[in-house]
Amino acid sequence: MKSNVSFLRRLGSIIYDFFLVFSFVFFVEGVVIIINNKQAITSSLFFYLLTLPLIYAYFSMSWIRGKQTLGMRAWKFEIIQKDGSHVTQKQSLIRFLLAIISLSGIGFIFQFFNQYRLPLHDYYSETYLISTLK
Repeated sequence: MKSNVSFLRRLGSIIYDFFLVFSFVFFVEGVVIIINNKQAITSSLFFYLLTLPLIYAYFSMSWIRGKQTLGMRAWKFEIIQKDGSHVTQKQSLIRFLLAIISLSGIGFIFQFFNQYRLPLHDYYSETYLISTLK
């Protein structure tokens, strides 16, 4: 199955979701500061251990339950398996972990050199983005 979502639409969705996730992480940090007697946590490890699972939860629940994140909804495409069904938890985890690598650029360059036009994270998680434009 070949993805019919262009690179530019993917990029638009990534930017949209980036701003949403950034705002969410900013909010979580504010809550942590309030809980910690108005002092910032300076441990990077604590920050990553707190925010990465929350970011994964946002993407995973969006992909599994609704087939799209808010960015994907704005750019009118969704994520499916080859048979058209919802993405599984395993596929969601694989996609999330490999998407971190894809954001370096390597994963998206891969999209231009395979016959299915899939970036690295979609190729190995066996997921496809399809347009919902009518």
